[in-house]
Amino acid sequence: MRTTQREYDVVVVGGGPGGIPAAIAAARNGAKVLLVERNGYLGGNLTIGLPLLGFLDRDGRTVIGGIAQEFVDALRAYKTPYGAAATAHIRCPMHDSLTLYDHEIFKFVAFRKVLDAGVEVLLHAEPIDVDVENRRIRTVTLAGKGWRIEVAAKVFIDATGDGDVAFLAGASFAKGQKRTGVLQPPTLMFTLAGVDTEKTIRFVEEDPEQMVLCDTTEVGPGYDAAFFRANPNHILVGLRKLFDQLRAEGKLPIARDTLIYIKSLLPGEVHLNVTRHLGVDGSDVFSLTKAEIEGHLQIEAFLETLRTYVPGFETCYLTQIYPSIGVRESRRFAGIQELTEDDLLTGRIGEDAVGLGGYIIDIHKGDGSGTIVKKVPPYGLPYGITVSRDIEGLMLSGRCSSMDAVAMSSARVMPILMALGEGAGVGAALAARYGIPPRNVDVKEVRSILEAAGAILRPRA
Repeated sequence: MRTTQREYDVVVVGGGPGGIPAAIAAARNGAKVLLVERNGYLGGNLTIGLPLLGFLDRDGRTVIGGIAQEFVDALRAYKTPYGAAATAHIRCPMHDSLTLYDHEIFKFVAFRKVLDAGVEVLLHAEPIDVDVENRRIRTVTLAGKGWRIEVAAKVFIDATGDGDVAFLAGASFAKGQKRTGVLQPPTLMFTLAGVDTEKTIRFVEEDPEQMVLCDTTEVGPGYDAAFFRANPNHILVGLRKLFDQLRAEGKLPIARDTLIYIKSLLPGEVHLNVTRHLGVDGSDVFSLTKAEIEGHLQIEAFLETLRTYVPGFETCYLTQIYPSIGVRESRRFAGIQELTEDDLLTGRIGEDAVGLGGYIIDIHKGDGSGTIVKKVPPYGLPYGITVSRDIEGLMLSGRCSSMDAVAMSSARVMPILMALGEGAGVGAALAARYGIPPRNVDVKEVRSILEAAGAILRPRA
C-alpha cells in the first residue's frame, strides 16, 4: 500500500449537505481546507432525488440563507432546455416549503463552488483510523485505491452523516428514538419516467379520502388536488386508502402506508420515496448491505404494483436507481450542547445560534405503519451542537451532530444541515486562525461573519 502524509488547517470528512458548506465557509475565512468524499462526486444526499425542504417556516418566513441559498441561486441561474435548474421556494401545506432542483447539475455547481473557495478535494477516500492522544485528534488516516493517506489538521469536521470519524475517535453517541431505541427506516430513492401525474391528481380529486393520512400526521389545509394542480412542481404524499387496500390483499411489496412522489423538473418524470427497510442500522456495513440489496428488489417488485394499481403510472418505466440508500437516522454524537425536542416546540433561538431550522418534526415509524409529522416554529441551531464534548479538535456537521432523536428528525433535512455546516466551518476556521480549541471560539464573532455572508439568524418576513 502506498502511503503519504498531508497537513491542513481544517479537514472536512464527508462531501454532503453538512460537509460542502463547512469546507467552503472555512476556506473563505482563511483556512487551508481538505474536503474528503468517498464517492466520485460531491453532494451525498443532495444528489439522490430528494427535494430541498425547510427554506421557509410554517408561516412562509425565510429561515435559511447563506451558502445554502447561494446554491439555489446558482441553480436558478443555470439555464437548461426545460428552464432553470431549480424552482423558487414553494409554500406547501404539508412540508412548509419545498424547492426542487436538478440533481445532476447540482454536481457541476458543487465542484465549482468548492474549487472557487480554494478547497482541496479528495474523492474515493474514507476514514479507516483516527489517532487520538490525550483526548485530542492528532491525525485521521484515509484509504482509497491502494493509498493510505495520513492527514493532520488543527480542526477536523465530521460530516459523514453516520459520524464515522467521531466513532473511530471513541466519542460517545446515541441511536434511535426515545424509549424504544428504534431507528427510522432508510429509503433507496429511484426515478420513473412516463408518469401522468395529472391522472394521479384526478384520482385524488375524485376520491379525497386518498389524501387522508395517519392520525399522527399534521397537515395544514389545502393539501389536495387543487394545490398539486396549481403547483406543477410539488410533492404528493397520499394514497393511503389505496395502499391499505393493497396491503390487505397481499399486493403491496413494501412495508409503508403512503405513496411519496417528488415531481421532477422534467415532464413525465417523478422521484419515488417509497422503499422501506425496517430494523436497518445505516452505520453497520452488514445491515446497510442488506438494505441496499433489499431496496433494489423492492423497486423491481413495486414497479408492477404501480403499473397495475396506481392511476397515472400505467406506462411508467425506470430511469435511475440512486447510487446509495438514504439513511434518515443513525449515530448522534455528544456535543458541548444538545438540540432538543423542547427547543423545537418552544422555538428557542439563543444568542449562540449559528443558523435556524423551521422544518416539521418528521419521524418515519420504525414499523412502517406511518409517519409522525408535527409543525414547529423556527428554532436556533446552537454552535455547541457542532463541537464534540469528548474529543478536542473534533467538530460535527450534519445529522451526526448533537441532537436528540426528535430534534434530529427535523434538523436532518438538507438546507438546515447546510446552515449548520456553514456555522461549523466558520468556527473551525477561527479555531485554526487563533490556535484555540473550537469550544473556545467566540460565538459572537462566528455570528458576525455568518450574518455578513448572508446567513439568517432571525426569521425574515
